[in-house]
This record gives sequence, C-alpha cells and structure tokens, in this order.
Amino acid sequence: VFDRGMYAGPVGWFGGGESEFAVGIRSALVEQELGALIYAGTGIVEGSNPYLEWDELELKTSQFTKLLKLDLPISNKK
Repeated sequence: VFDRGMYAGPVGWFGGGESEFAVGIRSALVEQELGALIYAGTGIVEGSNPYLEWDELELKTSQFTKLLKLDLPISNKK
C-alpha cells in the first residue's frame, strides 16, 4: 500500500556485441546538489530481532556512506 521506491539496480557492462548484468540489491541514487538516497533491505521474518536487522542494514549501507563521506544518525538502541 505504499510506494517502495527504488529497490535494486542493474550493474554490469556492455560492448563489442556482448553484455553481462546482475541485480545490485544495494543501490544509491546520487543527484548533484541534492544528495544521495541509499537503498538496501533486510530479511525481516517471524522471530527477527529488529535491532539486529537494523545493524545489518547499517552494515549493508556503510560502504556507500564511507564512499560518499556521509554521517549516519545515531541509533537509539535499547
């Protein structure tokens, strides 16, 4: 019931009559002067610990934040 937005993006190459692509499930949309939207997901299922899922999400997006030198908000873990 909500717009999930981007979730994945194609990663690969083409040229010389050949190509190879895969689905990048960790993606970022970077727009000059607007910033970056970083996308990743976790596998939340019955019995998941939401705090551990959040840690996993932060780990997945950390390469983008390091590359773009972004500051992450501090988690309010209990």
